[in-house]
Amino acid sequence: MNVLVYTFWPVKFWNVPEAQVRRLRERFPDVRFTQALNEAEALAAIEDADVALASRLTPAMVGRAVRLRWVHSTAAAVNILPLQDLAPRKILVTNSRGIQAAAMAEYVLGGLLALSRRFNLTLAAQRERRWIQNELTDGAWPWSLQGRRMTIIGLGTIGQEVARRAHAFGMKVTAVRRRLTEASPLFVDRIAGPDQLPDALGGCDVLVLAAPSVPETDRLIGARQIALLNRGAILINVARGRIVDEAAMIAALQNGQLGGAVLDVFDHEPLDTGSVLWTLPNVVVTPHSSGVRPDHWDEVIDLFSENLDRFQRGELLLNVVDCAAGY
Repeated sequence: MNVLVYTFWPVKFWNVPEAQVRRLRERFPDVRFTQALNEAEALAAIEDADVALASRLTPAMVGRAVRLRWVHSTAAAVNILPLQDLAPRKILVTNSRGIQAAAMAEYVLGGLLALSRRFNLTLAAQRERRWIQNELTDGAWPWSLQGRRMTIIGLGTIGQEVARRAHAFGMKVTAVRRRLTEASPLFVDRIAGPDQLPDALGGCDVLVLAAPSVPETDRLIGARQIALLNRGAILINVARGRIVDEAAMIAALQNGQLGGAVLDVFDHEPLDTGSVLWTLPNVVVTPHSSGVRPDHWDEVIDLFSENLDRFQRGELLLNVVDCAAGY
């Protein structure tokens, strides 16, 4: 069996380390692993590949992959894979969902606490050696998470871990998801379908975006949706920048409809140095790093290894992707 390993990415962290490829070779001595370091190498190697461990593939690669039977995405998102080319050939697609869920949920709550408790102001004052007790307590801020209402759009592995932690803080959690027949977790107070989005946003203090980037979620949150939130609500986006109308979000941050935002994803990455988001005092900007942690690749390779064992035995794989749905 031949496995192509191709994770070429501009950000070094998202490229599978050579040490992890060695782990695979040691665990599966009868499997040939070919690591491609650029698109040309991947295009050549995929002709003999039965399996691809990849962050991205092109339609041209899939066209030359005459033996390919299974693709495992090193990420949870699969929208950068040519699903429309893989699906007709019944090439199985799995992903790494769940690997980053806990880290990203911690990021969400960390960013929420930073803004709700106004750590952004206190840290700035600390650097200037200013005691701001009066300024900090003048008005509606800071506020406690206890009793606040959070709406999470997308109740996959990330959304569930966010909900679990928000519930522990005493928040009331509403989740919007497509599959309404699935059981509701005990730490979620209410489940709503996509058609109930306006009602789910009404009276919301914290809006968390954890949905996949698919046509149905493109610009899902615009000026009308933001206006439904409680004035001063906090928006947190760990999904994709395209889910939010960025101009509407900026306007709401400037006029006070949004009290703040924690943003790990943007329309264009890296975020343009001229973007006003860098300078707004009520915004936390991070460089698409909410899921980063040192042992990330250990778990990705462990998951892929478990699936490769299953694949060799002809068993069902974990994390199978619905190519029609896009996740």
